Amino acid sequence: MFINAGRSHHRGAKVLRIIGMAFMGVVFAAGFALVFGLLVMWLWNWLMPALFGLGEITYWQAFGVLLLAKIFFGGFGSHKKEPSDHWIDRKDVGDRKQFRQFWKDEGEAKYKEYIRRKQEEKETSS
Repeated sequence: MFINAGRSHHRGAKVLRIIGMAFMGVVFAAGFALVFGLLVMWLWNWLMPALFGLGEITYWQAFGVLLLAKIFFGGFGSHKKEPSDHWIDRKDVGDRKQFRQFWKDEGEAKYKEYIRRKQEEKETSS
């Protein structure tokens, strides 16, 4: 009976930690939106009236501009991109290791042979 009580307590702490992390995520996202909305409002009100003769905007209008920019330029949903050199799948790492081993064992000699053949072809054609 006491063993299960310990597990229940551990599980409860884990659930509370997840709820706390979710709450902090919401607070962080709201703060992020607030800061970027204020930044867009400040930049707009500083630049656009002087440069283009446009009127100043409120915070909510700036927030709307951010949403429009997201819709027009960012889209919605997941964007599948090719992995960059910095983020490589584990399978690719294995392939690269195999390639390095191939290059050590056979590749360099075959490459040198290829270059020699190309030079011979070039000399015979001239």
